[in-house]
Amino acid sequence: MSVPPSAVEFLDKQKARLRAKPKRMRVVFPEGDDARVQLAAKRLQQDGLLEPILVGKAGVEPAKSSKLNQYARILHERRRSRGVTETEARRMALEPLYYAGLMVSAGDADGFVGGAVATTAETFRAAVMTIGLKPNVKTVSSVMILCVHPREFGANGVLSFADPALVIDPTASQLADIAISTAETTRQLLDVEPVVALLSFSTKGSAAHPLVAKVAEARRIALARQPGLHCDGELQADAAIVPAVGRSKAPGSTVAGYANTLIFPDVASANIAVKLVERLGQGIVYGPFFQGLEKAANDLPRGCTAEDIYGVSIVTALQSHG
Repeated sequence: MSVPPSAVEFLDKQKARLRAKPKRMRVVFPEGDDARVQLAAKRLQQDGLLEPILVGKAGVEPAKSSKLNQYARILHERRRSRGVTETEARRMALEPLYYAGLMVSAGDADGFVGGAVATTAETFRAAVMTIGLKPNVKTVSSVMILCVHPREFGANGVLSFADPALVIDPTASQLADIAISTAETTRQLLDVEPVVALLSFSTKGSAAHPLVAKVAEARRIALARQPGLHCDGELQADAAIVPAVGRSKAPGSTVAGYANTLIFPDVASANIAVKLVERLGQGIVYGPFFQGLEKAANDLPRGCTAEDIYGVSIVTALQSHG
């Protein structure tokens, strides 16, 4: 499979941005005994991009750590209102995913990357319990960055897809939150102004259904919350990314045909779309990246390669720098 030029350019841009930072970020890997993680960590360090910290026999062992009691206290303080006891907090702090998240929470690491072995649900749960949400964030979501061969799509062949992993069946309000968060991710990682399309099987009322109405309502809410957001919907996928189709189906829309940020109506459609673009379209996928956490923590597909881990870690380091 040939690598899209857009993927090479995307990663090269992130590496250049990271090298330009005055401080080298520390990224912790809770699955440090995995051979793929070790290979990626070695390369990241050799390339001078970040300082990797491995959790496990290959690096830091939570049970032997002098920080364990401190981390257990942090977790207990964060979660005691939810019924977590001191004993339970210590037991959880021994688990690599939670230990890594607590390193970030304590300021001993700048971000963490997990999921090479653990499920997305396990990685996400640990991140939320140890790191927590940004102020005023109600909906934590995920986004994947897709790099495709045709340069005319998205931002020169790069697009944001959300939410393929976390919010299974979002309400209109949650969908609006996802659109706003993903727009910010597009601005941060793609270094372009987000052009946001809320996707459906209908374009501008071509079909009548509660699922269509939800997407149209999400657009209304998103624009009410952030009036400057360049956002439109509901749009079918072809109307969102193909200019001729956009002009035909949604005349007058400045988003239709030019979207670089695609917001799907549910996890099923987003996840399926990501997998199809990756496999049938030979696209390169980075993520999923969590949106809305207080500090940087990200997930990996369990089928990831060392190259995937390398790319996600670079983005995580950039997110941790702010």
